[in-house]
Amino acid sequence: MTEFSPADFLRREVYPKIDAVRSNFLNGLDPKKQTVAGSYPLTCPACKTKEGFYFPGSGYINCPRKKECGKATSIWDAMLYCDYDHSEIFSILCAEAGVEPPKRDQQGQNAASVTNGAVRIGRAIWQITQKMANEHPGPMKQFQEARGYTNEQVGAMRLGFYSTPDEVLSRLKAMGFTLDDAVERGYVEQDGHGGLWSGLTGRIIGYWPHPDGDDRLWGRIPVGSGDKQIKKYKFGISLKKDIPYLYNHRKSTLLVCVEGTMDAWALQLSDIWGCAIGGASINSAQAAFLQNRGVTEVAHMVDGDSAGWNGAISSIRSCEPLGIVTNIIPLGAGMDDADSLMRAGKVDMLHSLLTKRMNAGRYLAQMLRSFYNVAAPDQQAINRIYATADLLTPTSRIMFDKYANLLGVRIDFRLEAGRLFGSLLRTGISLDEAVSNVRRRTGHIISIEKESKDG
Repeated sequence: MTEFSPADFLRREVYPKIDAVRSNFLNGLDPKKQTVAGSYPLTCPACKTKEGFYFPGSGYINCPRKKECGKATSIWDAMLYCDYDHSEIFSILCAEAGVEPPKRDQQGQNAASVTNGAVRIGRAIWQITQKMANEHPGPMKQFQEARGYTNEQVGAMRLGFYSTPDEVLSRLKAMGFTLDDAVERGYVEQDGHGGLWSGLTGRIIGYWPHPDGDDRLWGRIPVGSGDKQIKKYKFGISLKKDIPYLYNHRKSTLLVCVEGTMDAWALQLSDIWGCAIGGASINSAQAAFLQNRGVTEVAHMVDGDSAGWNGAISSIRSCEPLGIVTNIIPLGAGMDDADSLMRAGKVDMLHSLLTKRMNAGRYLAQMLRSFYNVAAPDQQAINRIYATADLLTPTSRIMFDKYANLLGVRIDFRLEAGRLFGSLLRTGISLDEAVSNVRRRTGHIISIEKESKDG
């Protein structure tokens, strides 16, 4: 049996089927617009000059600087340079190419037989909606002009367009897919009478990665904020947000999570590694995804209101127990979101906010002080903060203890448990009942043991 070679498998079955720049795998190399010759100019990973170039379907980035460089860097090594991990590159590349990674018992002379070269439906819907964007330039032009995006920014976003469900299904069928395939992934919907419809009709389209390898679609109306009848954003009915949107568009900064897709794009266009979580907080599935990919620190940008506070607490509770040090970037009252700041040309402010991020421990301590600094403290909120503090990573716990002490809100819960225990006994409650009450109220267990003396 011939020994399986991952490099040979990628060269033969994967690289010819992908465009690593269009798939955003090489963002860290600052790729430019594709030239007439078909290549992408970008930074050479070997010599760090902007003279490298990459052809779609190729497995290498080449550099023409013969005397000082002249090296060819594999896509694998280039992705390592762009901060991907060894453990994830193979599966990411195979998923993008629509190729099933060989299983251990297939990694022999017949390894090539695991793929038939067919395009996955997720790749097909991307190709279809991209083509529709070219065929219907009006909506994209409206979108660009209304939001003030440059041609370069729109090109980097690579958004598509959804014309009608009938046309989408027709093109999917032409590529070998069925109605059931399309309905299962929410690309089209049925109205119960055999007709087709979709809330994505006439919208600018984005692609949310999905655990099964096939992107789901989200759509935005080209202009305006929408109303009760026409929502500004629509998401495919089968879309799960377990994988943060734009996570793979890596930058050299800390990962920053925001709720909305356009806010995530604003961070990306500001050269910040931003991703959308699609909700007010980082959920447990997203936290597990980040942890599995080696993320050790993350920042969550939230509004400076009660909804933002609740979202921050939930994110901390999802991430910190998994060993992900969490930071909060609270936007001040009335302050613009990331999208508004970017479009107003305030990119420096976004970078400043990232620099001034607040560790979860400090954030909890300061919120604790604000809840105590009122005539009638919200005991439920205070208890929630203390319970969350028990879940912090060692780094964040040190910060919480430090700032809680500095702000005068650090409580000795062992002492408080002892005081409660004594008060309960003085009221005539039995010993066992008092122990149970203290445990229920404080989480501390009080035990009384008799010391035995030998001899």
